[in-house]
Amino acid sequence: MLRLYYADVSALDPDAPEVPLSDYRRAKLASQRDPQKRRQGIGAELLLRLALSDASPDFPWPPEITVGAYGKPTWNVDGLYFSLSHSGRLAACAVADRPVGLDVQERCTYREALARRFFAPEEQRAFAGTDDRDALFGTVWSLKESWIKAEGTGLSTPLASFSVVGEAQPDAAFWYGFREGCHFALCLPGAGSAEPDLFTKKKLP
Repeated sequence: MLRLYYADVSALDPDAPEVPLSDYRRAKLASQRDPQKRRQGIGAELLLRLALSDASPDFPWPPEITVGAYGKPTWNVDGLYFSLSHSGRLAACAVADRPVGLDVQERCTYREALARRFFAPEEQRAFAGTDDRDALFGTVWSLKESWIKAEGTGLSTPLASFSVVGEAQPDAAFWYGFREGCHFALCLPGAGSAEPDLFTKKKLP
């Protein structure tokens, strides 16, 4: 089982006093003053609640969410894993029956300095064979982020130390999509397929 939800957070109240938030989200919002980042965080939490109610309707909200050594959040829902991401006006949530990594990135411009610093040699060579460097840059970046999020290692794993193109890819299944001006990438380590069973836009209150 692998489900991917996303939503436009533009209309959310950045304070959202009526939203029942987890302790994890309240702690993150306590130090966040930027209204858009608050909307993104609240939107991701609302999607997580929707995903949990779909996958495990009897589990009470909010769950207990803890953070690992490298910042990856996990919860006390047996047999169900999640990953959150947001960029620009979109927030997204993936839930799966295996560890999962999700990354969302707004369409961006190719930046050679960043590619040289953070992309593996195989990935850098791929730009020579494309007519749309901007699209490839966002695709590669989002796929790489989905891998380190699935692994739970964060940037303790150097982005240039592995490649998501060519034959030497990590032992994982990747999926990529582009919707509403954003790159979506999913990763399931060691799995046969990362094609989402459900990929749907939700309307948030």
